[in-house]
Amino acid sequence: MAVGGGWKPLEAFWPVQRVVRDRHELVLKIGERYSAAHPKDKTPSPSEVDAWRESVYELAATLDNLGRGQVHMFIEYLADGGMNHIDVVLAGRHASGRLSYGVIELKQWSSIERPTASETDGLCASCRGAENSTLCQRCARDLVYAPFSGYERHIKHPAVQVANNLDALRRHHSMFDDRYVNLVGAAHLHNLMDTDHQWISQVSPRLGIPTFTARQPGDLEKFLTANFSRDSGAEAAQELLGRRRSSNLLTEETGAIVNGHTRFSLIEQQLRAVRAIADATTAVGAPGTKKAFVIEGRAGSGKSLVALTALGEALKAGRSAAFVSGGIASRDTFKRAANGHKKIFKPLVQVADKFGPDELDLLVCDEAHRLSERPMTGSFSMRSTGPSSVEVVVSRARVPVFFIDGDQRLFAEEVWSPERLKNELWSLGVEIVPINLDRVLRTVGSSTYDTWVHRLMAGDPIEWRPDGAADPEPFELYYTDSAAKMESFLQEKDPAGASARMTAGLCWDWTDDTGTFPDVRPEPGWARPWNAGDTHSTQGVPKRKFWASDPGGFGQIGCVHTAQGLEYEWGGVIMGPDLTWEGGAWAAHRDHVKSKASRIEDHTELTRALCRAYGVLMTRSIRGLVLYSVDPATRKLFADLGVRKL
Repeated sequence: MAVGGGWKPLEAFWPVQRVVRDRHELVLKIGERYSAAHPKDKTPSPSEVDAWRESVYELAATLDNLGRGQVHMFIEYLADGGMNHIDVVLAGRHASGRLSYGVIELKQWSSIERPTASETDGLCASCRGAENSTLCQRCARDLVYAPFSGYERHIKHPAVQVANNLDALRRHHSMFDDRYVNLVGAAHLHNLMDTDHQWISQVSPRLGIPTFTARQPGDLEKFLTANFSRDSGAEAAQELLGRRRSSNLLTEETGAIVNGHTRFSLIEQQLRAVRAIADATTAVGAPGTKKAFVIEGRAGSGKSLVALTALGEALKAGRSAAFVSGGIASRDTFKRAANGHKKIFKPLVQVADKFGPDELDLLVCDEAHRLSERPMTGSFSMRSTGPSSVEVVVSRARVPVFFIDGDQRLFAEEVWSPERLKNELWSLGVEIVPINLDRVLRTVGSSTYDTWVHRLMAGDPIEWRPDGAADPEPFELYYTDSAAKMESFLQEKDPAGASARMTAGLCWDWTDDTGTFPDVRPEPGWARPWNAGDTHSTQGVPKRKFWASDPGGFGQIGCVHTAQGLEYEWGGVIMGPDLTWEGGAWAAHRDHVKSKASRIEDHTELTRALCRAYGVLMTRSIRGLVLYSVDPATRKLFADLGVRKL
């Protein structure tokens, strides 16, 4: 059942044995929780109540008879208003010891028909055409015809509904990014006994998602026992309740995080990092070698989330702490959102000048890969003498923490690779505590997309998983042959322009800082301005450092300086003539490079820097991305890799 905004989470869950034992009592409780979650306190319909009393009970009784009474059942599960209700989510243990979850679609159907062109309601526009006597492959595969009184129309095959629900769980819960968590799905049609209707279990619109009817009790039992052991499902239930992925952008949550509250759920190495930093901060003053944390992670792995969370924990404990960053835009964006704690976000040169040795308990350095060799005193001029940027961080704090991604070093003055950073720390006599954030979470937890971008920009591209694959990719990736089409698509996704952004490579001149002159001209008849500067006064146009977070930013084209370290829901990347695909490799064209990268003398290193820059732009968006290149050969590459065209 589609719900939409306004719903609160609906979490009615009990062990299977209690669902069987207290059947009628729990039906009332489910109804109460349904009404409490409904935006208008609406009571459930009689058909929904019947489903809880009959369909849920049938499944629970089967599990209980198999000795799986300790598996937990979540009924009408709803994480938030952005997803559909899920009839049942089972939470338990796999025989291997892993946490195990099952998404079950329950139907009370006693009959069902194959899709037919003679009944057009629910078919796609093409199949509804009067001249069509046959169905397209998608309608024939993904739909069934429901002949029920008052409902006669085509609807999704139950296995398709299960697949959509599995995708929703992955989108809303960080725990399902974990390859060690077992997640399966199935449909159960416990009233479908007639032999004429058993065809539905032989149709498999989504590979690996079975449909069981009343005539297949043995197959259902094999499925349940294969995925759930007799062990308690309490831990699995608790994890499902706790490890919810926030749908908010990090910038929207910054104030809550630094004040010790957040809706983001930390996972594995993220949690380890926060706990280790908190332990070290608590132990400041203890004898022994100073420890410096070096936390590495690719784009979207949660470096800034961990940094802000660790900061919030220290402040809550009454410790002195500060936040510095190699990225001005991200630092000042976090600062603006950090209600009550804006003063702790500082330029590194200010920390160098205003704090003495070990004066801070904790100093968090985000985006360390973007630091210059020494603290900056101006836009591009660096101090020629004095301590390095790394030494400043280490000397001013009892617990120094560096967050770094070597793949995001773009310009000549960004000297701190992970290796050089560690060598500098060793030369300063500190003990390094290395932590690797090995999970990408930004792109709805899509390790597939992260790998695809990494391989693409490394010059070793792999095929993108096309839409409609057996296990659909939650991150949406497209390419287009027109920047205008890109803009139109993103406007449809985000009409208000609050969290959709277009970026481009730095290969067009930036002649104006008001955000109004159309410098970026990738195709005839379409041009847009670069993001504005930080001193302009154009009404409705955000300052440069807030381009990625202010709603007015959609009207301008962002660059790597304004996008790096930040995120938005939907993105578009315009690849210019500075980097094209030629002869099976990326080719850099120096005459089109308008950024600081032009100072890189070695051509191979220049190519690598441009690839890194586009890789950064491609990893800013959370939900989906549109790629456009001015180069036909590069667009052909996207097509050959299976990227869907707009």
